[in-house]
Amino acid sequence: MLENLLNRGSLPVLQQVMSFTEARHNVLANNVSNFDTVGYKMQDLPEAEFFAELDRAVQRRSSGGSGASLEMRATKNLSWDEQGRLEAVPMELEDSNILFHDENNRFVEKQMSAMAQNGLRHNVATELLRQQYNLLRSAISGRMY
Repeated sequence: MLENLLNRGSLPVLQQVMSFTEARHNVLANNVSNFDTVGYKMQDLPEAEFFAELDRAVQRRSSGGSGASLEMRATKNLSWDEQGRLEAVPMELEDSNILFHDENNRFVEKQMSAMAQNGLRHNVATELLRQQYNLLRSAISGRMY
């Protein structure tokens, strides 16, 4: 019964968003930390690919009935293990900026902006997930906060 509560509604969706934003933040931070590395090519995780698969998974779950769980399927750069954990392969950014004399395609302002946007998305998912768990705790304890 507890598994049914945790696999329905927005909980698994929010967990997937948090997992993706965490992995993407690591890739973006790596770009910033390698700003001066000769020959380093900026990388990113495909947001559109992730959110398209998340949307398809939600649609599959909706059409599968009340007991269906959120099933994420592998895409070109993203896959999920048996426990549903994200395994992402970063892709090289092609149009991030001009290629510098040291063969680095850096554009730090764009990377910092992407990190800020990604961080905000992660914070929103975290707050929504926290609220969902608080509602579950209230329902289990039988008290309203």
